[in-house]
Amino acid sequence: MSSDPKKNNSSDLENNFEDFLEHSLSGYISTSPRGDIIRINSKLLEWLGYNKEDLIGKRMSSLLAMGSRIFYETHLSPLLKLQGSFEEVAAELLLKDGKKLPVLLNGYIRNDEHNKPLFIRLNVYRATDRKVYEENLRLAVIDAEKTLLKERELSTLREQFIAVLGHDLRNPLGAIKSGASLLARSASSDRDKTIVGMIKKSSLRMEELIANVMDFARVRLGGGLSLDLKDVFIEPIILHVTEELRITFPERIVTVDFEVKKTINCDADRISQLLSNLVANALTHGSPHEPVKVIAKIELDYFELTVSNGGKPIPQDAIETLFEPFTREANTPSQQGLGLGLYIASQIALAHGGNLTATSNTTETCFTFRMPVYLS
Repeated sequence: MSSDPKKNNSSDLENNFEDFLEHSLSGYISTSPRGDIIRINSKLLEWLGYNKEDLIGKRMSSLLAMGSRIFYETHLSPLLKLQGSFEEVAAELLLKDGKKLPVLLNGYIRNDEHNKPLFIRLNVYRATDRKVYEENLRLAVIDAEKTLLKERELSTLREQFIAVLGHDLRNPLGAIKSGASLLARSASSDRDKTIVGMIKKSSLRMEELIANVMDFARVRLGGGLSLDLKDVFIEPIILHVTEELRITFPERIVTVDFEVKKTINCDADRISQLLSNLVANALTHGSPHEPVKVIAKIELDYFELTVSNGGKPIPQDAIETLFEPFTREANTPSQQGLGLGLYIASQIALAHGGNLTATSNTTETCFTFRMPVYLS
């Protein structure tokens, strides 16, 4: 047996559950089977604002706010008799100053050896922070619902916007193109032929701009670019695109170096669009005295397409933002209108599981598109 009084005192306190309950940070209360208060600890008295003498003998339900009091008498008290306990029931205590304190209640009934109830014990936990959390969660749900409604409204507006581009602009443009074709048949003078040629060229340019804006809307406002994947031979696609641009830029030289002998799983129209944007960009910004080079090849399981041109190099800070929408190379303002061509090309590359990169030095500027030959 220890002779150290301090050690004995410490051991006594450690095993003294009365001391634990009295100094606990939670509230504890005992009642008779009828619900009359027998014991109550200091923490619960502190919350309520009463002295112990004020509450001994009173009904437990009298400490509850009206709604919680009714619930306790009609549900919790019968539940204790039926199953012997309940856990984490939300309630509100009615404080002496008239305020309400949100709490959580745990309760159980203690029976004797003959299963007759001796007393009821309740644990009381402050739920102020939980109440704030639940209110914040409720408000967050309301905000999320409002955001979802707004997104649906924006989705409708997006669809209307794309419809305007696809229908209300393309239809009159088609009429202009058809009219220009008819005029071309009857144009006799050089002046008339020049004017008709300008109309046709401008119509094609407008058609390209509309297509780019529609693609931009799909990527930034919708679900991205959709692909129609098929196994295709890429050589005819490349030759067709370069030949069209040779006609548009008759004074320029475009060379093609082709090393692809098998099919590629891709969207042929989108690859045509990517290549057209890259070659048109090279013809617009490159040196008029040097050719634009197009090289296509397969390395391992990747298809690689490069478009290069000579001329003034692109500054490094411009390279970093080159594939962002509505950006233009600082020292050579674009003649391609909206500055969406390279952005759309980069999105086509991403949609194919690949990427589009650019390098530029005093010798040449080179754009490289790389994608897997077969998409998984």
